[in-house]
Amino acid sequence: MSAAAPAVIVAPPRAYLGIRRPRLSTCTLAVHRLASSGLSAETRPAKLAGMKAELGSRPFRGSQAIADGRVTMSQLRGPRFRRILHDVYIAASAPDSQRLRIQAATLRLPPDAVVTGRSAAHLWGAELGSLGDPVEIISATRGRSSTAIRARFGSIAGDEVVDRFGVRVPTPVHTAWELARTLPVLDAVAWIDALAAKCQLDTSQLVGHADRHPGTWRFWTALSTLELCDPRAESPPESMVRAGLITRGVVPAPTPQFVIRHNGVFVARVDLAWEEIRLALEYDGQWHGHPGQLSHDRERLRRINAAGWYVIHVTRNDLRDLDGLAVMLKDLIRSRILLFGAGRDPLSDLSSSED
Repeated sequence: MSAAAPAVIVAPPRAYLGIRRPRLSTCTLAVHRLASSGLSAETRPAKLAGMKAELGSRPFRGSQAIADGRVTMSQLRGPRFRRILHDVYIAASAPDSQRLRIQAATLRLPPDAVVTGRSAAHLWGAELGSLGDPVEIISATRGRSSTAIRARFGSIAGDEVVDRFGVRVPTPVHTAWELARTLPVLDAVAWIDALAAKCQLDTSQLVGHADRHPGTWRFWTALSTLELCDPRAESPPESMVRAGLITRGVVPAPTPQFVIRHNGVFVARVDLAWEEIRLALEYDGQWHGHPGQLSHDRERLRRINAAGWYVIHVTRNDLRDLDGLAVMLKDLIRSRILLFGAGRDPLSDLSSSED
């Protein structure tokens, strides 16, 4: 008889023996990872403290932070953090801003994506948008747009892309070019005026950059839009009124932010002016209705009139009827040209009547 084979004893799983695998805390997991990272024992505590302190100071991917052992899912859902986008979080105490949302969106973008349009202009200092505006990007990787991210298929040359606050954006002059190609004319002029003022760009630079991109999509529309821009403008309505009048044939073009002087003495600075015929246009925003502003405006208007100038006041309603405003201005400019063309100075007429 052959000898019986020895019995093989299979140890039951540890769970059957009532032994549970110890559950490691987030900090312990981080310590284990640091121990295998090659850092010296002296630098590990500082590194771990830095990891805990930095988490949430900038937007971060929740899934990556969990994988790195820096946070748990329950902590992400707790009061310490708030979600900006899917899987993107920030410390609950961090103030919300458009820049923050742009930085958060970049964590969800393909590597080649460039933040462009109004989002890029905002990072360059043209802060005309609102907090809920979608982040505008361009990428050669096709993707879907959403309420938070508006994607456009395409690419931008590498020498026209720079880093701004940790975000890939076009240079200021190329940002203006993209705005001119993608926005309605009056909106584009308002954004580009603000961008050019912040980045100290003049119209010749804007137009010169456009000449580098002949034959591209909406080239002629963008070029004519850039020719309308003027960094001297100080408000979007002023930019839109000026561009709207010029595109409707009001000539000559007005001068933005013109300083009126009488006998060498400062009188006022007006939004738009036709110096040769002493005609000014002022946009009246909501602040003109504030207490005490009315009396100040009346005194200012008296000084302007005393210097021989005629002032037109434009409101938000006029922006909705630029055609009607243009017709009225053409007639007024024509009459003022006839008045000054006759060789008479309105101030001399006033002085003679007083005598």
